[in-house]
Amino acid sequence: MEDEYSRTIEVLRRENAALQEGAEDYRDIHGHEYQEALDRAQTYAEELTAANEELHLTNEELHQINETLNAQRDELIAAREKAEKERRRYYDLFDAAPDGYLMTDRNGTRLEANQAMQSLLAVHRESLKTRNLVHFVAEGSRGEFRIRLARAADGTPQQDFELQLQSLEREPVYVSVSIASEHPEADVASLRWIVRDITERKRAEEALARRTDDLVRLNREVEAARDEANTYLDIMTHDVRNANNVSSMYADLMVELLSGDLWLHARKLRDSIQRSSEILRNVATIRRLRQESDRLVPVNLDAVVKEEIGNFAGASIECDSQKVDVLADGLLPVVFTNLLGNAVKFGGPDVEIAIRVEGQNGKVLISVEDTGPGVPDEVKRLLFQRFERGMARGSGEGLGLYIVRTLVERYGGKVWVDDRVPGRPEEGAAFRFTLRKVA
Repeated sequence: MEDEYSRTIEVLRRENAALQEGAEDYRDIHGHEYQEALDRAQTYAEELTAANEELHLTNEELHQINETLNAQRDELIAAREKAEKERRRYYDLFDAAPDGYLMTDRNGTRLEANQAMQSLLAVHRESLKTRNLVHFVAEGSRGEFRIRLARAADGTPQQDFELQLQSLEREPVYVSVSIASEHPEADVASLRWIVRDITERKRAEEALARRTDDLVRLNREVEAARDEANTYLDIMTHDVRNANNVSSMYADLMVELLSGDLWLHARKLRDSIQRSSEILRNVATIRRLRQESDRLVPVNLDAVVKEEIGNFAGASIECDSQKVDVLADGLLPVVFTNLLGNAVKFGGPDVEIAIRVEGQNGKVLISVEDTGPGVPDEVKRLLFQRFERGMARGSGEGLGLYIVRTLVERYGGKVWVDDRVPGRPEEGAAFRFTLRKVA
């Protein structure tokens, strides 16, 4: 356009030059008219020059606008290519996702499905087009499915539930479903489905439920057997205890009346009966441990110690106790019964026993010391195990110290044995244990 205007101006200039060649003759004849024509030509030429300059500026602006449009076009092309890449990436992720993804209309008719959804339904995705998802829901789950579908179509927020899918080519599968409405305010709303195969989990749950039922049944059988065993044990314990009481009376009478070898045999018989009674007491204590609750209450330690000392009237027992409450239960006296009983039994006729109580950092340290034969170092670590009796062992015996350890640990403490005189085990033992002090 600029070249065309330039050519027009050049033509006008040539015509103006031609007019100037004949101007002299015309000026002599028509001076006034000539001057007016000359002025108009000059004005016209100036207007054409200004128009040409304005056209040049406009052309430059158009050129800049064209460059801007070209840049915007390039940016648009790049953005379109990027969007296409993102679209392909999205569809790759959508299609390769391990869970089933599905888009349907509000009636449940398929719009789009990924590969996992195709596998779940065992149907090629092309054959899913225009098919309603309800056709793939097992009969027993269709009522729940229709209710959830109606709620989603009405704009209900995301729903999570489980159902069974049934295809023509495979066994039913259990799935967890998450359904939400996309743009519920629109006239044509769509539903987004996330479907996960939980068949293995459901089978495991069913197997666990069956196993639980079996365990419940077995537990009932075990409880019935335990109750029966406890009944027999109660009967046996009662009858054996009565027999022991009678036998003990006769044994005491024989010890008083006999002498020599017969007296020795009667003494051994009485000791055997006493051990049998001790076993029954230990068994009864263990049963109480199993049956009673673990609830701990404040117990007056001084009262327990003094009462237990009174049960060993013939023994030499020194007591340095304190009036302090500890956390325990009704079985705390058993601890002192067993410790004092062991000291009397194994300490010899002249054994001296001392009970000491010390407070330390919210706990109470109790020591039961004796001047008996002591406990060798190699026996100390085994002494509180079941059926261990210091230097001697016997079937059904050795439960006393095991019960002591069980009770002390139940009360939140610990128990151990030291030498009464450090480094000299032959000068007696010191059984020590801790209990928690009541604040």
